[in-house]
Amino acid sequence: MKHEVTFHIDTRNLATYTDEHLAALWHIAQANPAPITDHEPGELAEHIGREIIRRWLRWAGAPLWNHQGRHFYSAEMAASKESAVAGDSSPAQGSNSSEVQ
Repeated sequence: MKHEVTFHIDTRNLATYTDEHLAALWHIAQANPAPITDHEPGELAEHIGREIIRRWLRWAGAPLWNHQGRHFYSAEMAASKESAVAGDSSPAQGSNSSEVQ
């Protein structure tokens, strides 16, 4: 016997879900059979994960979003655009991660 189950997850309402429901959504997002190259399932898992982290750190008053992996790439892209506009073909200052300042 084969069964299919569909889940509808509204990421705008993650903060309203119980901890138990959110944990179940995390498992659902991780079990998604979509290819790793599919953007939307990755975004879904990230939204759920961020809500879980937000809840765990809520009591600590710790900054949650100061450093993120995408910050590096966004800065690199902005520096590349600035270099292209200025006609400079040299790498942007500070773009070499091994550079010591």
